Amino acid sequence: MAQAEEELRKRVERALSAKRWRPTDPDLYRMFQDSTDQFDRESTRVGVRAAVICFLLFGLYDLWLLPDVGRFTVATRFLIGFGFLGVVEWQTTSGRSMAAINATCAGGLATAALGWILVADHTQYQTSFAEYIIFGTVFVVSSSLFFRIRFWVGSLGSTLITVMFAWAALAAEIDPTFKIILVTFFVSFLCLALYLSWQLAAERYVTFLNATRAQLNELAVREKSEQLARIANTDHLTGLKNRRAVVAEYAVFRERWLREGTPIGVLLIDVDHFKAYNDHYGHQSGDRCLVDVARALQSAATAAGGVLARYGGEEFIAFTHVADRNALFGFAEAIRKSVEAFALPHSKRRDGTGIVTVSIGASITRSDENSDLDRMSSEADNALYSAKANGRNATQVYDPKMPQTENEDRNIAIVLDQALDHDLVSLAYQPIVDVATGEVHAFEALMRLRGPEGTPIPPSVFIPVAERTGAIVSLGRWALRTACTQILKAGLAPKLSVNLSAVQLREASFPLFVAGLLSEMNLAPSSLALEITEGFDIASDPCVLEAIAALRNLGIEIWLDDFGTGYAGLSWLQSIDFTLVKIDQRFLQASATPEGERFLKDILQLVRRRGLSVVLEGVETPEQMAFLERAEVPLAQGYYLGRPVSVDAAASLKRAVPAAE
Repeated sequence: MAQAEEELRKRVERALSAKRWRPTDPDLYRMFQDSTDQFDRESTRVGVRAAVICFLLFGLYDLWLLPDVGRFTVATRFLIGFGFLGVVEWQTTSGRSMAAINATCAGGLATAALGWILVADHTQYQTSFAEYIIFGTVFVVSSSLFFRIRFWVGSLGSTLITVMFAWAALAAEIDPTFKIILVTFFVSFLCLALYLSWQLAAERYVTFLNATRAQLNELAVREKSEQLARIANTDHLTGLKNRRAVVAEYAVFRERWLREGTPIGVLLIDVDHFKAYNDHYGHQSGDRCLVDVARALQSAATAAGGVLARYGGEEFIAFTHVADRNALFGFAEAIRKSVEAFALPHSKRRDGTGIVTVSIGASITRSDENSDLDRMSSEADNALYSAKANGRNATQVYDPKMPQTENEDRNIAIVLDQALDHDLVSLAYQPIVDVATGEVHAFEALMRLRGPEGTPIPPSVFIPVAERTGAIVSLGRWALRTACTQILKAGLAPKLSVNLSAVQLREASFPLFVAGLLSEMNLAPSSLALEITEGFDIASDPCVLEAIAALRNLGIEIWLDDFGTGYAGLSWLQSIDFTLVKIDQRFLQASATPEGERFLKDILQLVRRRGLSVVLEGVETPEQMAFLERAEVPLAQGYYLGRPVSVDAAASLKRAVPAAE
């Protein structure tokens, strides 16, 4: 928030907390007057008309109660009323100040009261006159009733009018007691009218202050929302647009392409040998390297009228309108050379180049193909593979005529792109068994993929491609929703476990998606477990750690899968709040030897001391099951207890193996 707005907020808060009889903030009160000026003008104009009509109608009472001077008082009413009305109309139409209009209204009321009294006082019906002047209180409250006169001006006018009517009461030829009653009444009414007028003026001022505070709060919320939107759409390290923002930017470019026919060139940019750079120079230097590369890329992309974003890790994406493939190649080369010209030292490259460079895969929209960003980035990714295979620090433009068999990953990427629309993906469920009872404790959801011809594609093959192309995000959400529906919603097991990818955890909205899904299906968060494989490093990724913390705060269990196969298992147990550890099957298989059994028991003891539950994977024989019972392992999984099956087969599984076995 701007400094001036913050200062105004403080002044408003002080004014609202101050006692009402304290002097008002002059600047705030001036703002209050300015904010109500136009409304006060219109309100006063209408009020004057209503007051004049009321003033003239009271002339009927003059003719009835004061018949001897009635015609004179009526004439006085018309003279003063229309004169007063004419002056105020002229002031409002000519744009006179509100202070001048207020003074005219207060003076008009006093003149009307005085003019009527001076004429009516000559009546011989003094008792009727004395009783009639009680209506003089209408003049006293008119400043608040008909007009929006400033308090001090209205108070002065009301006091003057009260003095006039009190003087008229004292001068009337009536009983002295009645005079005292009238004067007392006028004075009392004046006090009440002044208090009510002050209260009304104070309330109007407080209403303005509250409205101002609300406007400032709304402005602050809007600014905060804009700031959060910028944060949500900005890569925290480089300051570039992130993957989320680039999708919206690409939609704008695509609309122009569809409207005008100007092709879009999409580049996928990868920093060559970045892992070696990171390992040698350290993570902080690696971050600085990405920032420097991003600065060079941004300059070149902006010069070409393009958009640049960080796509993840050491990958960047850029796109702009280009005339043809030659222009696309020129755009890509300008970006590649901008990094090469930066000449950032990289002494640990195996190719001896000695500086940081980038490899670029490029693709251009074609009228006969789908032009969404997923497809374009997938094509650019395939071209990027070729650029890396040709020695890196090179640009490769995607060739749609290239034989499909040359790149297995590209084939899989195409299948993944069509998987959900053509029902090429499905789920299998493998039971996790309670060792003591033999009952199914949970089902693990396992994703299966087949090609268009029906050939199965192993998860070890298609999952890495899905992570690299980003298809894992939509596939993962589909898997989570489908598994919750088929297992938890159907009541087939008390718990469901679903594997997560690091790509999903890096997506800012993923915890919100999971929370919304559980709420939509009315499922207990504790019934869902999300498995994270030890094979990729997440402990140094703050985005992933924040996502895990958010999921744990929802009450969802976080399981560590395949413990012992990676390099960060022990550090993970220390830094991440896991609920359960799944010990990789190789340790159970090695437990047939005394040394292997001792090593497995040591692992179990370590995990138990951390207060974590355990699932032992790979149970394939009765002897292994017996070992689990002796070692008091609570949960187990393996082909002996149940192979991955369809949801229909899973519905019949209440016990995986008899408890006695």
